[in-house]
Amino acid sequence: MMTSYWPKYGAVLTLFVLSVSALDTFIAAVYEHAVILPNGIETPVPKEEALLLMNKNIDVLEKAVKLAARQGAHIIVTPEDGVYGWVFTRETIYPYLEDIPHPEVNWIPCKDPQRFGYAPVQERLSCLAKDNSIYILANIGDKKPCNTSDTNCPPDGRYQYNTNVVFDSEGKLVARYHKYNLFAPEIQFDFPKDPEHVTFDTPFGKFGIFTCFDIFSHDPAVVVVEELQVDSVLYPVAWYNTLPLLSAVPFHSAWARAMRVNLLAAATHNTSMHMTGSGIYTPEAVKVYHYDMETESGQLMLSELKSRPRRKPTHLAAVDWSAYARSVKTFSSEQSDFLGMIYFDEFTFTELQTSTGNYTVCQKDLCCHLTYKMSEKRSDEVYALGAFDGLHTVEGQYYLQVCTLLKCQTTDLRTCGEPVGSAFTSFEEFSLSGTFGTSYVFPQLILSGSQLAPERHYEVSNDGRLKSRSGAPLPVLVMALYGRVFEKDPPRLGQGPGKLQQSLDFSMTMSQLLTYVAISVFCVLKASSLDTFTAAVYEHAVILPNASLTAVSRQEALASMNQNLDLLEGAIILAAKQGAHIIVTPEDGIYGWNFNRESIYPYLEDIPDPQVNWIPCNHPNRFGDTPLQERLSCLAKKHSIYIVANIGDIKPCNSSDPQCPSDGRYQYNTDVVFDSQGKLVARYHKQNLFMGEDQFNKPTESEVVTFDTPFGRFGMFTCFDILFHDPAVTLVKDFHVDTILFPTAWMNVLPHLSAIEFHSAWAMGMGVNFLASNIHYPKKKMTGSGIYAPDSPRAFHYDMKTKEGKLLLSQLDSHPSHPVLVNWTSYASGIEALSTGNQEFKSIVFFDEFTFLELREVTGNYTVCQNDLCCHLRYKMSEKRSDEVYALGAFDGLHTVEGTYHLQICTLLKCKTMGLHTCGDSVETASTRFDMFSLSGTFGTPYVFPEVLLSEIQLAPGEFQVSSDGRLFSLKPLSGPVLTVTLFGRLYEKDQASNMSSDLMAQTLRVHPYIPDNIRR
Repeated sequence: MMTSYWPKYGAVLTLFVLSVSALDTFIAAVYEHAVILPNGIETPVPKEEALLLMNKNIDVLEKAVKLAARQGAHIIVTPEDGVYGWVFTRETIYPYLEDIPHPEVNWIPCKDPQRFGYAPVQERLSCLAKDNSIYILANIGDKKPCNTSDTNCPPDGRYQYNTNVVFDSEGKLVARYHKYNLFAPEIQFDFPKDPEHVTFDTPFGKFGIFTCFDIFSHDPAVVVVEELQVDSVLYPVAWYNTLPLLSAVPFHSAWARAMRVNLLAAATHNTSMHMTGSGIYTPEAVKVYHYDMETESGQLMLSELKSRPRRKPTHLAAVDWSAYARSVKTFSSEQSDFLGMIYFDEFTFTELQTSTGNYTVCQKDLCCHLTYKMSEKRSDEVYALGAFDGLHTVEGQYYLQVCTLLKCQTTDLRTCGEPVGSAFTSFEEFSLSGTFGTSYVFPQLILSGSQLAPERHYEVSNDGRLKSRSGAPLPVLVMALYGRVFEKDPPRLGQGPGKLQQSLDFSMTMSQLLTYVAISVFCVLKASSLDTFTAAVYEHAVILPNASLTAVSRQEALASMNQNLDLLEGAIILAAKQGAHIIVTPEDGIYGWNFNRESIYPYLEDIPDPQVNWIPCNHPNRFGDTPLQERLSCLAKKHSIYIVANIGDIKPCNSSDPQCPSDGRYQYNTDVVFDSQGKLVARYHKQNLFMGEDQFNKPTESEVVTFDTPFGRFGMFTCFDILFHDPAVTLVKDFHVDTILFPTAWMNVLPHLSAIEFHSAWAMGMGVNFLASNIHYPKKKMTGSGIYAPDSPRAFHYDMKTKEGKLLLSQLDSHPSHPVLVNWTSYASGIEALSTGNQEFKSIVFFDEFTFLELREVTGNYTVCQNDLCCHLRYKMSEKRSDEVYALGAFDGLHTVEGTYHLQICTLLKCKTMGLHTCGDSVETASTRFDMFSLSGTFGTPYVFPEVLLSEIQLAPGEFQVSSDGRLFSLKPLSGPVLTVTLFGRLYEKDQASNMSSDLMAQTLRVHPYIPDNIRR
């Protein structure tokens, strides 16, 4: 019987009684499918074309279904996205959707295909199940019409759902599940209003269903197991593998073991996106699994399972995960703990310095204990014991407690937590435990080559120890106890249907834009106009508040903010003494980050529109309690300097406003500017919120904020805004600002999006001064501030080694001369493709699949193309080293991970290793020098940003130039070895209207775990 935990929204099936008797065992099958992707997703295709693509995939799936049935399988699971692929918008997915009815309608599409309209995909799946007498689970798209009587109805008048369907062996639709926890790129789909807890009964047990990232949340995953008592879970996924802790096979098998159910996991196979890892798992053992990053072929797996594992005498007893750890004393050590990052979470580590030992490492309420014995302590490998107890806040918010023993990437302790593929150190004995505050702990043991350890070599004891039991030496990559503390998760904010429609229409006309922009009042000072001015930016080592999901008192919040203001004040005074006219401080520089809506509230102030003509230092209480604005105003007035700061604004609202949040207030990430008299002259609410900023709202319309000074016209925007047209490009092209003020909290991403690299390139590409002030927090790879002119960087700072802030000053032209207009395609479109004998290859750069050519000679001419973009390179190296590989790459497509935006990129880069599959990975050092280079491309946009980055993350001011015909070329042999030479193009007109650069990110971003080393804000 299919049941719903919430009967109003769930899917309830009548009890399905077959003529056969109940089975004690059954044959399960999963198919890892190398999905055939659509050619283009930028405009909707006809329904016939969509059906043609889906039938191509179903042709492949049909062969797997028939083969499974011939081998006796009772049920087969196929992957998420396996029928039509991914990377759609709401509009372009529409032709692929069908109306999927509730299973209680008792429908066999194979017999009555037109009963619910045009449903050829359901008809074909039903007939496959019926003809082969097998249950089939498939992942397809559902559509449901709605209208204005439903206040949540999307503007296009329909809900669209990522949907799992199950057809029984008679071809009847017996289950339908709408995915509840959507991941970032799934902007084409809506959330169901409430989680659906879907189960159905068979002669071989009770089954539950959920999809991919659902496994991280309590609903529906834990509910269907613990409250609805399913025997087996059907689990289609499109999973990005992330070592060390979130590779598909280890995590899914650990979940099955801990939850004590069978788990049938079918993954999409796409090695370029790190997608692989399917398996059939039981509570006692991994029956079969497949992990293949070498080939592009699908794989069918079958195994016999117990139909009702919970009823068997061998069913695993519950584990008390803290029993042992709380009974032992902390193992003392002479050495110091150190901090390291795993997937953006700051772990506390201690190094394993001997071949045998007992170690304890603690963080907050979690203490992790390890007893171990290595076969030998190798000098070329480092292992560490780590603990994390806290809220993960990057692509989603969920509370973790993790104990892990892992191999560090190198012998440098800073690499502990980075992905590692192989190990040589063998462990003969181990016992890992922790003082967990949750019963949901998932044990993993991964060996060299990303292989699972056979169950005969380890066990989980009832008192919570993951321990060895065979004595056989095991080359360990990762050993982990991965705990989820669901009760500490923040509440889901704003999740529901229609939320994915909140996006900015970038095609608005200028007259429409002017209706909504917020432009600061014209500020006329007594001083005469200046031809030059002194700019200052301060990279601030922010003092973070104690992490808390509950609101502190206003007094406590103010005390925390004043600690940061004390440091900023020192920088402001020093800048003013050195003659600075204006200083920029960072985003999040006053209160830090890791807040929810409630916990940020005490840090906010009501910031009025600058047209009220207010000097807070003179009238501090005019707009209520505003001590932050008062202090900033007085600092500006006292030291006769313009100050740019980032704080939080609050605006009350009520039910008369249909967009008013449920807590009755809007909260905005806000930049403010006080002039040298202390007057508030500018206020900007950040438009493009980055993931994790669910404490803030997005303004209804993009604000284009400018203000005039005796030393030029200024505009401002914040961090992630830089990647989008509004307000960034509008400020320069339509409002003709001279200088951009840019507070940021930027996490560096190599090879193309390190802060100093991209910000200096944007200044050059847009022809403006650019004052970028970044947070200094190396643990999160936050560093990189600078003062950039259109012709070259004037001052910059990048420091991953120290913890101190840094003040930068430089003189700039108040009204910089506009550079010569560049036709970015002129040169490249006028030359023939430069042919080589090299074979192209594919590799991933920040989730985008580039087409590459290896540079095999010391000098040469190369061309590589992708879609409409051809990239041309002429170069000469000082020498061709045998230990370094360089490649020329091209990408022309829609980037869809942390945001949706169209890129055209030509890049020369150093590969991480000699393996071509590492081309595009993060690299910080190089030894190869280039005597000359010339890079160009057939760009379809005027917005191209030229980057040159040298070894050790250094810029190359004055060493290169951009010609009017679109060539980026060296002026002389470069002063250092090259990391990358890049032309980074943005095609704003090809961005999807439903881009993710908004508070939508905080509502929809759910992890498919494979994220590169870091992500920017």
